[in-house]
Amino acid sequence: MAISEKSLLAAELALGLLPPQEQDEGMRAAAGDPELSAEMDFWESRLIGFAGPVDEVAPPPRVFNAIQNRLFDEEEPRSFWQEMLAPENRGWLILAVAVKLGVIALLVYALF
Repeated sequence: MAISEKSLLAAELALGLLPPQEQDEGMRAAAGDPELSAEMDFWESRLIGFAGPVDEVAPPPRVFNAIQNRLFDEEEPRSFWQEMLAPENRGWLILAVAVKLGVIALLVYALF
């Protein structure tokens, strides 16, 4: 069973998932469209059991960013050490460690 565009819009409006400007536009559209208004009533009646007295608490911005990154496959910025230890950079890391060990060995040899 395919869900119509109006049904999807009504569900998003009922859940408040749209950005404020789109939410306002959707509410104005629902006021002028009886079919969309009926769909909103349907979704609100289905979701009324989930609604209870809930204090709105905004999650930290990192939570929203992590959700967006996971949903849209965006990469989170990596720290210096995460970048150095990344699998694609391990060869360079091993080379740098080997060069440092070689320099330390030469210094120890030269000093003693």
